[in-house]
Amino acid sequence: SYAVLDARDFGLPQARERVFTVSTLGGDVFRFDDLIRTPMQNIQSFLMDNSEVPEVYDVTQPSILDAIGKTGIRRATVIRDYAFTVTTRQDRTPAQVIDCGNGRYRYLTELECWRLQGYTDEDYRKAELAQNRVGRYYMALYKQAGNSIAVPIFESIFRKILLGETAA
Repeated sequence: SYAVLDARDFGLPQARERVFTVSTLGGDVFRFDDLIRTPMQNIQSFLMDNSEVPEVYDVTQPSILDAIGKTGIRRATVIRDYAFTVTTRQDRTPAQVIDCGNGRYRYLTELECWRLQGYTDEDYRKAELAQNRVGRYYMALYKQAGNSIAVPIFESIFRKILLGETAA
């Protein structure tokens, strides 16, 4: 059985659609329509206060600054109600940025990307201890977040399979 599931339907303010498959023995069909879903949370609860984000996350590349608000391949979208798919690189187009006001824009931090995938700050801190900063960022942590699957989707699938918990 398979279905396209979106992280926004499982509480995360990230437009991340992925195909999920579940194989079963004996011909039973796994139904995705009764998975426990939760309303999308406010993105502000996933973002750090702009005053606490180091300047290293500020958008400084002229090509990205020029792409803010544009459409097409070379674009940078300002995050409003939800983020688009978290990628393994935040600092290249197409990009998504946060408007800090007064002409300042910044990228999502590694921690924010992990939060948008459904990980806890504790999960992130443990992973961060095993990494070294390369250049401006912890690139491995961006890659891990961008290649991850949204945690609440897996939790909902496993709650159904292991505990029999469904939406009704």
